[in-house]
Amino acid sequence: MIKKYIFFFLATLMVVRLSAQTSPALRCISLDQNDDATLSWTLPVDTGSDFNSYIVYYRNNITAPFSILSQVTDYNQTSVLIAGNFATFGQFKMVQVFNGFADTSAAFDTISPIVLGISSLGRAVSLGWNNIGLESQDSIYRLYKNDLAGNWNLLQNFDFPLTAAQDTINGCSEEVAYRIETRGIGGCISRSNEVNKLVVDNLPPAKTDLLCASVDTTNGHVNLEWSRSNSSDALGYMLFYFEDFNRTDTVFGPDSLNAVYTKNGINALLQTETLSVAPFDSCFDSVNMWYNQAADGLRFKTMFIDTLDYDRCTGKLAFTWPMPREGFPVGVRNLSGFKVYRQTNNQASEVIAELSEQDSVFIDSGLVLGNSYTYVICPFDEETGKEALSNKIVIDLGKKSTPDYLYIKSIVNNHDDGVSQINVYADTTAETVSYGLWRSLTDNQKFMEVEKLDEDLSAEFVFSDITGSASQSSYFYQVIAYDQCEEVIGRSQIAKSLFIQGTKNVQDLVNKVNWTNYEGFDTAGTDVDYYDLYRVTTGGDEELLQSEPRAFKYTDRLESIDLVSGSVCYYVSAQEEDGNVFGFSEVSISNLLCLEYPPTVFLPNAFTPDDDGLNDKFLPFVNFIDPTNYELVIYDRMGMIVFKTNDPTEGWDGSGEPTGSFAFRLTLSNARGEDLNYAGKVQLLR
Repeated sequence: MIKKYIFFFLATLMVVRLSAQTSPALRCISLDQNDDATLSWTLPVDTGSDFNSYIVYYRNNITAPFSILSQVTDYNQTSVLIAGNFATFGQFKMVQVFNGFADTSAAFDTISPIVLGISSLGRAVSLGWNNIGLESQDSIYRLYKNDLAGNWNLLQNFDFPLTAAQDTINGCSEEVAYRIETRGIGGCISRSNEVNKLVVDNLPPAKTDLLCASVDTTNGHVNLEWSRSNSSDALGYMLFYFEDFNRTDTVFGPDSLNAVYTKNGINALLQTETLSVAPFDSCFDSVNMWYNQAADGLRFKTMFIDTLDYDRCTGKLAFTWPMPREGFPVGVRNLSGFKVYRQTNNQASEVIAELSEQDSVFIDSGLVLGNSYTYVICPFDEETGKEALSNKIVIDLGKKSTPDYLYIKSIVNNHDDGVSQINVYADTTAETVSYGLWRSLTDNQKFMEVEKLDEDLSAEFVFSDITGSASQSSYFYQVIAYDQCEEVIGRSQIAKSLFIQGTKNVQDLVNKVNWTNYEGFDTAGTDVDYYDLYRVTTGGDEELLQSEPRAFKYTDRLESIDLVSGSVCYYVSAQEEDGNVFGFSEVSISNLLCLEYPPTVFLPNAFTPDDDGLNDKFLPFVNFIDPTNYELVIYDRMGMIVFKTNDPTEGWDGSGEPTGSFAFRLTLSNARGEDLNYAGKVQLLR
């Protein structure tokens, strides 16, 4: 028990003795130009007379043990310079050894030198340092910068525990040097290592993008607008034009934010053009022989529209344009939609439609021939308020190209089939794609289309009125020209056909005919010169009966006609007088009027072939028959044919036959083609 108390007393006495010997209090640590470290401290209190030395410990790794770095044997010494490269991580601590080196005080503090690091990016200098690990008299870090004349100037103060700072050089390159200081308790100074660096601005300015690429609709140049670069050292902007390769233009001035691109044959009226912008700063790169330049931003396409289809008949016009792709805006940076502008003739442009950003086709309708329309479609950006112009499309619909002339030259009835042919002369430079023949019984009644012609259109052509009855009436005709929309673009004059009609007096062999006038020559500056009346008889023989300028009737006496086919026919022609403005001299011809007569047949019962000129032949007298179907046959008593003929004018003279009675058979046809047969006997007398 006594031993136990003795041990407790000795241990207590030792603690009291140790507590009386304290460690020196570290206050500052400074690094010099050689990165040697100077430690400063305050003297320990109540050291007594047992002081042996101060021992400085150091480690350069937080996990490593401390090792003795320096020893100070002067109790009154308050600082020590320790040679070495301490501009790296490290920790110091300090203790007092006393009692014949038998005892060591406890360390109060662990302290690290302020190690300052430096880096740069462009013109920005970044500084960082570690915490010293000691209390500061004013809790302030002071950043100093060397002016390269050897003078250290306070740059900025930082409150604990901040350990980072920024600086910016003014030029494109600068040799800089910095250090950090803090005031320790008691007034000593802790100083960092000195760092220096040649800061070179090789960082391009912050890139920017186009806001708008708008087409100058007068010449195809492109008006560009872009955002200002965020970099304070921006000097200007490069404009890139993408065709076969990059071609550029340069704009100087950080606040020059628009330009008109005119170089390298750019023409946004003919195709979409692609452009972009890239800022550059004021630092010239002697290697690349150009300033620091950012990469170009979004590559803009100009808005290019093209016509997709035009339907002139409905007045509709369709446009199309390519949809923007990711990373390739069209016209504006943030596409909100499209505005469609239209200018009619010389009036002001107006917005006729606003489309979504998903649209790529627009159809305008209600267009009127004779007007001129100019279209521009503008992508717009609601976020920036920008609007870009596309190329312009001008559609000059003009007026309908109507025929300068459309003229009925004449109306001629084809007597073979009774169809009237309307001969036409037309202007082939017009937009005519078809013609219609219109007919009416009178000039003030409603006309109806009776024939259409849409192939082989030429300057002169013929309409055949196959549905009209030219033998019943005269007709009024008009030819109408149509365009591709089936709209009327031209009308001829109204022309009236010639029509002849008549009556017959079979007993007196008198025909009376009359006819209408022809109308149509007057629009060409002429008129009918004279009307010719023709009679057509046996075998198609024509005889001009009358030629008068203003006669419209005639009485025809037939007694003098020896042989007439079963009908007597007439027609009238109207001969145009000279002076036609188109150079024509036409003839219009009426229908063929045929008046039928019953056959006239007289058969003699005897003849005397004595060459006295009286009744020398057996010749039946016939008239108003079809001479093409005539046959006379003579038979003797034995029934043998002694004479035969198909000529109504040829008689039998009895040659080689004795007097006596002979039989005959006569076959012929009337005007309607009906066969008539006659038979009998005739006496040959000598």
